[in-house]
Amino acid sequence: MKSGFYVIVSILAVGAVLLILYENTSLFAGGSAENSIPTSERIDQISIITHSSHMTIIPESRNDVKATLNGKGELAVRKKGDTIEVEVKRKWYEFFNFQEESDVSVYFPKDFNKDLKLEVGSGKVELMDDSSPLVLNEVDLDMSSGKVELSNVKTKRFKHDGSSGKLIVDHLTTEEGEFDISSGDVILTGYIGPIIGEMSSGEMNVQMDKLIGDVSFDLSSGTVALDLPDEADFTLQTEASSGDISTDFTLKNQTVSNNGITGVHGSGKYSVTISLSSGDARIY
Repeated sequence: MKSGFYVIVSILAVGAVLLILYENTSLFAGGSAENSIPTSERIDQISIITHSSHMTIIPESRNDVKATLNGKGELAVRKKGDTIEVEVKRKWYEFFNFQEESDVSVYFPKDFNKDLKLEVGSGKVELMDDSSPLVLNEVDLDMSSGKVELSNVKTKRFKHDGSSGKLIVDHLTTEEGEFDISSGDVILTGYIGPIIGEMSSGEMNVQMDKLIGDVSFDLSSGTVALDLPDEADFTLQTEASSGDISTDFTLKNQTVSNNGITGVHGSGKYSVTISLSSGDARIY
């Protein structure tokens, strides 16, 4: 009975090895792939999905979406209705090779001005553009973990949903900004626009170049640091069940209690509202 069991296990093991060798010259051999699809006026969204890789997203002068892969994984660039989708994933047995990280480059038209969707399982994703702002209709970022760095983006709506991981954005201008964080860190510098932040835990650091809309943070647990321009016009309303809230601004009609701080700075045009169940918040 035992000998039969060992025979079956041996056959399955040999079969798995043969399958791997069929698809690769060796178990941990690297590879490369390249694929592209032309863009058109009917394309409303570019969707980029990475499960585990180091990805660089490059907007440039071109009329297609192109992706290249160096290392382990499978690369697919496909058109689905009004969406061009780029997906990078690893085969099941490649997860046993912890030493090698795949490098992916995604190129798309600089003048694409519709929606960009990013789904990040883990790894690192960078979108950098130092020349001029990348102007988009909507950016939708869904992070399970990993690290995402974006810079020089202007959009009507920016939405971030993070289970964990770290998001760094430098120079983001938006008409609507939403950040929903279960756990993790968010660092925003050179931010312009209204913002809504909901945190279960983690840290959120926001440095605003201009205050042109309302600001709202709702924290179950975590830390918020809000750096506002000295000339910002806002009405501050904070409350805390437990934790600490402080401000470096001199406020008119200021009240300070165990539950929070209220007051007006400048004309008081925009509302800055912070609610804490537990954690710390600083407005400066």
